[in-house]
Amino acid sequence: MDTKKYQALLTSADLGSFTRAAQSLGCTQSGLTHMMNALEQEVGFPLLQRGHSGTSLTEQGKRLEPAVRRFLEAGQALETEIDSVRRREQFSIRAGAYSSMAVHWLPAILQSFRTIDPDVRVDVQMGGIEELYGWVRSGEVDMAFVSRQDDLKAEFIPLKEDILVAILSPDDPGGDGETFPVSAFEGREFLMPSLGFTRDIMPMFRRNQVAPRIRRTTVDDSVVISMVAHGLGVSIMTKLIMTGRPPTVKVLPIEPRAHRELGIIVRTGAGQKPGVQALIDCAQKTIPTLE
Repeated sequence: MDTKKYQALLTSADLGSFTRAAQSLGCTQSGLTHMMNALEQEVGFPLLQRGHSGTSLTEQGKRLEPAVRRFLEAGQALETEIDSVRRREQFSIRAGAYSSMAVHWLPAILQSFRTIDPDVRVDVQMGGIEELYGWVRSGEVDMAFVSRQDDLKAEFIPLKEDILVAILSPDDPGGDGETFPVSAFEGREFLMPSLGFTRDIMPMFRRNQVAPRIRRTTVDDSVVISMVAHGLGVSIMTKLIMTGRPPTVKVLPIEPRAHRELGIIVRTGAGQKPGVQALIDCAQKTIPTLE
């Protein structure tokens, strides 16, 4: 339904004059007359009485008046809500992240970002590799903090290398050195972390022609670490993931050195929402200051 026609109807009746109503609505008197004729044709009966004494509602028009006013009020409420949502979208950024990056990096980044753009809200959603790349491509998030995956198309902005580390039970005899040789994973019971971490681990095994006995899991990092601590296998995490965790397992750098590259992805060629580039710049300046 055309709210303009119904607004014009009430304005004409309230002001009692087509001339004054046309001036109030910012249209010509002939344009207003045409609009009212069209409305009366749509509803099938006259709505306005027009004469030398002015303009007023017909009996049918008076019966419709309360419903018309409710209709216009509802339309205005809808427009107000649409504007509110639009403003909220304009001044918010949706960011995806690995849980480790969300825990150890994002608080410092967002604290710094707030001093730059205090009116922009950042909503954070955690996920795995495929999820995060997919969310960026579909537009579900504006950006994501992830590891580089060259086969998953997205513009990648590097931030920092994250060292891969072996985690072993406290009494594992293979953990007596300063490092853990990648060859020592050969034939070992290996607990593969979930959320797509295979993409960061398997290339290292393939490069070194190492074949552990892989047990895939659907549990989070903390559960995998606990399973390793109880002697149920060995695994690989990263330095960032292990930061701040209690020493329930042995943590050793892998030899030869292996790492994943962490950074930010955005949609290739997509127009950026206001504030996204500022948040990227803030991350690039903040990350080097963190341990």
